[in-house]
Amino acid sequence: DSCMLTVLASHAVAWSAAARHAPLARPPTRLAMQEDALASLFEDKPPASWSSPEWQWGSAAGAAHEVAARVREDLNKPHRRSAFLTYAKADEPAVDLVDLKMALALACQRARNYGCDEPDRRWEALMEEMAACKYERMEEDATGKVVPTIDVTALAEAVNGRLPTPFGAAVLSERPVSVIAEGLVALDFVEKGCQ
Repeated sequence: DSCMLTVLASHAVAWSAAARHAPLARPPTRLAMQEDALASLFEDKPPASWSSPEWQWGSAAGAAHEVAARVREDLNKPHRRSAFLTYAKADEPAVDLVDLKMALALACQRARNYGCDEPDRRWEALMEEMAACKYERMEEDATGKVVPTIDVTALAEAVNGRLPTPFGAAVLSERPVSVIAEGLVALDFVEKGCQ
């Protein structure tokens, strides 16, 4: 027992000597972590978008693949797709426009791949136009940076022109997100999904 105590004591003395000479690493305070998080909001570049080089629509390696996988997972059940459309068509739409645009592109792709597109291939053409960044525009954000954003009006007009019964100008201007959601309805999104 005394031998064990001697060993423990010598280790304790050695550790305490080393500790005196090495600065202690303190965990960051909550305030420091909040300041770091706040600073990163202004330093981080915006997420990839259709016009970003890293987007790479159609590639298994691009950011589009990651967003598509997430949207497919989030909307993998009919009741989720139904709720998504309900939120998109609400008076105050409550859906992420990136997710809405991705769901539309995936539904267009599905229509093409499974032969469900119209004979004029209108939905495939819409998907190709989205991939060509036709429905994005550059806009200044709150920090003054110019970033790509979804041109909701132009996308709604493109969808409206492909609907079996297009909406009038009033609905198109007042509820463009709802018009985009109607594109998903026309593609039987709730029943067929975007797999």
